[in-house]
Amino acid sequence: MSHRQPICLTSGPRRSWRRWAALWLALFTSACGGSSTTPTRPTVAVSIFPVFDVVRRIAGDRFEVLCVLPPGRTEHSYEPTPRELAALAETDLAFAVGLELDGWLTRVVRSAAGDDVRTVELGPSIEPRRFTPAELGIIGESHDEHGHDGHHHGAIDPHFWMDPLRMERAIDPIVEALVALDPEDAAGLRARGEAEKASLRELHAAIEGASQRWRRRDVVTFHGSFGYFADRYRLRVVAVVEPLPGREPTPRYVEEVVRALRAAESAALFYEPQLDPRPARIVAREAGRTIHELDPLGGTEGRDSYEALLLHDVAVLDEALR
Repeated sequence: MSHRQPICLTSGPRRSWRRWAALWLALFTSACGGSSTTPTRPTVAVSIFPVFDVVRRIAGDRFEVLCVLPPGRTEHSYEPTPRELAALAETDLAFAVGLELDGWLTRVVRSAAGDDVRTVELGPSIEPRRFTPAELGIIGESHDEHGHDGHHHGAIDPHFWMDPLRMERAIDPIVEALVALDPEDAAGLRARGEAEKASLRELHAAIEGASQRWRRRDVVTFHGSFGYFADRYRLRVVAVVEPLPGREPTPRYVEEVVRALRAAESAALFYEPQLDPRPARIVAREAGRTIHELDPLGGTEGRDSYEALLLHDVAVLDEALR
C-alpha cells in the first residue's frame, strides 16, 4: 500500500470569475512544484490528514485529493491563507469529520469554489460516543467553576478516527460519495474500499496486540481527543489538561489536574504537537511526572500515513505505560 506524502495544495482555475485565485496560483505554483494546467480529474477536499489519507487511497488516480488543514496546525481554530483558499477553487466534493469539529470546511470550500460544493460529514455515521466528564474538564469542583454544560464540540466526541474500527465504518459513505462523482469507476472504488477495510482491521489487530503489554491503564491527555482510542484499547482518561483546546486552563483547574494525576499514581501524562505544551509542562512539574507526546493528526515526517500515525502513538504508549 502506497503511503504518499500529502500533496501540495495547488490547482489551476477553471472559473473565470475567480481571477484572484488564478493570480495566487501563478505566484505560488512554481514554489510548490505543481502545474498551472487545468485539471481533468474531479477534485476532493478533506478537512484533516487521517481522513485524507484513507480517502486518497480509495480514490486512486482518478481524483485529485487535497488535505485542507496544513500539517502542524490545529483543527480547532483553522483559518486559511489566501494561497490555501485559492488551491481549493476546483473543489467538487468535500469530506468533513462533522460533529462540530471542522465546520470551517464547508465555509472554506464554498468560499473558494461556490455554494454548490457538497460536503459529506462522516462522524454522524459511525455511532459517535459521548465525552466523559473527565474529558469535559469536570474534575471535583471544576464543574461549578467552569459552568460546563458540554465541550465546545458539544457532548459528542468527534475524534472517531482514533479508533481504526470506527474509521472502517466511515469507508462506505466515502465510497458512495466518490461513486456519485465518478460512477464509471464504481467497481474500482468499491474494491479499494474493501481493501482499505481489511487494512484497518489489520491495524486494529496490531494495536490490540500491543495494548496487551501495557501494565498501566490511566492517562491524562492534553484534550479530549483520545477517548475513542482509550475505549477501544481499555485505557481510562482520568483528566485532560485543556478542556477547551487552545484556551489556557485556569490555575484552579490545573491544581485539580495535578491532584487527579497524583491520585492515579500510575497515570501517564501527554501533550499534543499541534497545541501549546506549556500547561502540560506545568502539570508535569507540579506533579513530579514526565510528559510524552501523543499526536491525533499526523501528516508530518514519520507520521505520513494513517497507519504510521497510530503506530507512532502506540510506540509512545509502549514507553509510557509498560
